[in-house]
Order: sequence, then C-alpha cells, then structure tokens
Amino acid sequence: MSANAYELLKSEIVSGKRKPGEIFEEKRFAAQLGVSRTPVREAVLRLAREGLLVVMPRRGTVISNISMENIRQLYDARVMLEPQILRIAAKRADKNTLASWKAFFEAQAAQADAEVTPLPFPNEDAAQHSHDADAAFHLFLAHSLGNRYILQQMEELMAQSQRIRSLSNARRKSRYLASIQEHIRIVDALLQGDGERAATEVLEHLHNSEDGYRRMMLEDAPDMIQMY
Repeated sequence: MSANAYELLKSEIVSGKRKPGEIFEEKRFAAQLGVSRTPVREAVLRLAREGLLVVMPRRGTVISNISMENIRQLYDARVMLEPQILRIAAKRADKNTLASWKAFFEAQAAQADAEVTPLPFPNEDAAQHSHDADAAFHLFLAHSLGNRYILQQMEELMAQSQRIRSLSNARRKSRYLASIQEHIRIVDALLQGDGERAATEVLEHLHNSEDGYRRMMLEDAPDMIQMY
C-alpha cells in the first residue's frame, strides 16, 4: 500500500499537479486513498530522501522548491553519469528497440504541428518507468546496462528533469524539435555501436537541455523557482 501512495504522490509532484512550496496534508491524502497515515508517512519520508518533499518538524510537509542551483546540480550529475552509460549501452542496448526509438522520434518530429494521440513508447519497460518520452528513452538506455544501482540513480534524476519541464507553462517548440533531433543523433551513434560518438551527442543534448530549462524556468515559471 505504501508503494501505491509513493507512486501516486511522486507522479503528482513530477507532473506539476502539486506545485513547489505547496503544503502537503498527509491526513487528507490518506483519506483520498482510503488508507491509514502509515503508508502515506512512509511515502513522504521516501520522497523527502529523493528531494521532492521537505519535512519540517512541527511545521508540516511541503513540496520542495526548485532553484537554479538545483538545475545546475541536476545537470552536473547527469553529465558525469550519462556519457558512460551511453558508452556501455552502445554495446548492450537491443538494436531492434533502438531502431524503434529512432522511428518513434522521427514520428514525433513529423507530427509536431498536429494535435494527435501520443505515440506509444517502443518498449514496455520504458512506459513502466515514465510517461514522459524523453525520460523513458534515457531510462531505457540505463536499463540496458543491467545495473539496478545506476537505474535507481537515473530514475531519481529523470524525475527531477520531468518536474522542471512540467513547470513550464508553454513548451518552447524550437527546443522541443531540437531535442528530438538530438535524440535521433544519439540513437544513430548507438545503432552504429559508436559509444564515443554517442557520449559526445548526449553531452551536447544535456548542455542544450540545461540551457533550455534555465530559460523556460526564468521566463515561463519565475514564481515557482528560487534564484539561488
């Protein structure tokens, strides 16, 4: 039961349904789920360890704020971790699934101007880990290593990335399209088994994403972030 409370609450935070600085009421949430406060408390403590909630003794629990420093640290961590993931994934990731991801991204680019049903993800594991295509792709690559510790790290990092993205009221179309092409270049390198080129491509993608997120947060959601 605590797992259900954790997954639901995490989803609400990551999706932006629960805003930074908002008070979280354990009692109300438990009543909504029809459970005792024990599994909710366990979920709160787990999400606090992941940096999504802040528990203040005798004051309550709030959704954590996002700062520009948070964004910097998030991308510092991804820059240190993901190039090596890509080098190994070039040898281990399933080539058929990679080809399906390339087709997925090409279809995304083709329908960018259309209001259509979201495309299904190429692999079920990705869909289980995230409802966000960008996060699902990066988690697929991490999953291909077969290392649960690395996958756990990536799940936490991608949750934070999704959260920042969801807080932008208006997605920048130019950055969205550029990101799709960056993913296609990453997949091309992986399909060729070129881990070094894949690592270079993912570094460019991460640097561009960090810059794009900073701009989005400053211009689209300035009231939801801290500058420090």
